[in-house]
Amino acid sequence: MDHERELLMIPGPTIVSPRVLRALSRTIYSHGSGEFVESYIEALNLQKELFQTKGVPFMLSGSGTLGMEAAASNLIEKGDKVLCIENGFFGEKWAEIITPHGGEVNRLSFDWGKGIDLKLLEEKLFSNNYKAVTVEHVDTSTGIANPIQKIGDLMKNSNALFIVDSVCGIGGMPIKMDEWNIDFCLTGSQKAIGAPPGMSLFCLNEKSWRVIESRKTPISDYYTNLKKWRPIMENPKKYFATPATGMVLGMLEALKIIHEEGLEKRWKRHEIFSEAFQLGLREIGLESFPDKNNLAHTLSVPIIPEEVNDVELRNIMMKKYNVIIAGGLGKIAGKTIRIGHMGSDTINDISATLAAMEAALYELNYLKTIGNGVGAAMKIFSKQK
Repeated sequence: MDHERELLMIPGPTIVSPRVLRALSRTIYSHGSGEFVESYIEALNLQKELFQTKGVPFMLSGSGTLGMEAAASNLIEKGDKVLCIENGFFGEKWAEIITPHGGEVNRLSFDWGKGIDLKLLEEKLFSNNYKAVTVEHVDTSTGIANPIQKIGDLMKNSNALFIVDSVCGIGGMPIKMDEWNIDFCLTGSQKAIGAPPGMSLFCLNEKSWRVIESRKTPISDYYTNLKKWRPIMENPKKYFATPATGMVLGMLEALKIIHEEGLEKRWKRHEIFSEAFQLGLREIGLESFPDKNNLAHTLSVPIIPEEVNDVELRNIMMKKYNVIIAGGLGKIAGKTIRIGHMGSDTINDISATLAAMEAALYELNYLKTIGNGVGAAMKIFSKQK
């Protein structure tokens, strides 16, 4: 297989624009050089635009999980009560991260892939004195998108911090940090933003900073101590730890691409991608795992028919058609597959993925004909200007 011609359609890392790759290939700059400092400042300003916030942006070396760790280590102290909303694999990670930092986790759990009961959430929210509430914008394990704006409306009347993990949302779906009352929002570089993995991006508002400044105990972590990092984010000429200079340049180019496309247009493009892919799946007889009223626009998670082996399906798609998709996670591993359609993906990528999936299902004797899924998706695309 020609690995340079692979079509990477997993839900992250995603395909990266040649523009970003060219930026990554530039000479290594000193982290104190004028060229790098100017690039870092521009990238941080574009990050604020992406998050739709006037808060403080952070762009650090690490995965999205680093952002989760930073939220826990800076905002949570021993004995603080935290309400963790869970309806997928990644929603459940919050409890694992918060507990070692001394937080007392109260789980509000829903079946994987099922929508959040907002009335139940409201009751739970005001039944205790919570320090924070955590939730996934999109849970990449199930393909569900949670109603962040509606949860934000509930948070207006609460003193609790609203912490949102938008690793698989930002760059592909609407999120408006300030307008939606989000106090701490995080993402990673490798999904809908369209950059390689390796950067953790998050923003904090003044409410979060007041909590950090009024802590009764010292921040227990060193690298994720945001009081040490904030002076660098405000003036990248200063030093705390060496930044990933090449990745910052790549991030800047990815953020420029998003800025040039425009957030509204980008959100709409991802919505159309999702609509087309979902219709294609239905036309070949595959049902989506998440609640149909809460589908993410950045990925699809279809249920695999019982007569189809998911490993065989993915292997045929990869080895014969050079299309790579992901298997299910956690309790739905082997029962689902996951396909990303976000970031730098194009209509050609979507149609090629559906075609490879149909051909593989035909080879596995699940489908009797080929082309219905691709045809349905292309009808959606043909209607777009």
